Amino acid sequence: MKLSITIATYNVQNFIRESMESILNQTFQDFEVICIDDGSKDSTVSILKEFALTDKRIQIVEKEVNEGLAVARNLSLQLAKGEYVTFLDGDDFYDLTLFEKAVNLADKTQADLVLWDYVTFYQPNEIEKLKAIRSDLLNFDTSDKIALLQRPSFTWVKLLRTEKAKSLGIHFPKGFTRQDIPVHWHLITKLSKIEVLPERLAYYRQQNEATTAKKDKKLFHLVFVMDVVEKYLKDEKLFETYKHQFYTQQLNFFHGMFDNIQEQYKAEALGLINERLSIDHIQFLKATNLVRPQTKLFLLGIKGDNLSHFKLKIWKLTRKIYRLIKRN
Repeated sequence: MKLSITIATYNVQNFIRESMESILNQTFQDFEVICIDDGSKDSTVSILKEFALTDKRIQIVEKEVNEGLAVARNLSLQLAKGEYVTFLDGDDFYDLTLFEKAVNLADKTQADLVLWDYVTFYQPNEIEKLKAIRSDLLNFDTSDKIALLQRPSFTWVKLLRTEKAKSLGIHFPKGFTRQDIPVHWHLITKLSKIEVLPERLAYYRQQNEATTAKKDKKLFHLVFVMDVVEKYLKDEKLFETYKHQFYTQQLNFFHGMFDNIQEQYKAEALGLINERLSIDHIQFLKATNLVRPQTKLFLLGIKGDNLSHFKLKIWKLTRKIYRLIKRN
């Protein structure tokens, strides 16, 4: 078997039919579909069973207890029998040529990892216009590890050689909503045979109820997953090689988390940041301009730089005015 398509589902009854149809109607057909349902309380599993009745390639694993996406991803990798594996989400859907193009490129180049581009949409009628936008992956240098690390970490923009993924011990850390970030770092820093498809072939649905859209304490996971990345880099003696890129992402996450989280959690968020913010971080901030300007102002401000604190207030006021104008 050439390809294992793994799809994680949880309460996606409104979207799973469209997602499954975009998989089963692919121009490439040599695959199995492993559906891991993470304890859905709606009709998701019933819909999956409808598809399984007419297509023997579909395997459904029903988990009684919701344990999160990481557990579902890890289980699906264990079950995968295909030469290649990809991890999809049950509320998104995909260009019908995606698997043919990804598998053909991997076969032709002997790549261990193929990345493609995507569209972020709110309404399906937006997709055709959005997918025509020039891909960021055109003329991309796949030997540039830093550029690869800067790409979105989403697991559903990746085709992996299954044997390679298993030999690397790819593992999604349990309990985190951003569990694909450590896996992205692991893959990019360890794999040398990487190729890109410069086309927008996945359609990423935005919905207010999605876990990643929430502004509650789950935003703390942006801090925690970078702890996982840091431990990995240090254990593998890679930290010095990738320190600047790691700090850039970590510090931007610090500010993004604090800026977006609900007011009631900001004190706790600040505590998490201060626990991790070191002299080395501050020296990095002062010596480079790799982080976003507002991140730099925020972090220097909480370390007592009054001018940075004042400049950040001006930036926030300007942003607020701009958003009001745009809304009206």
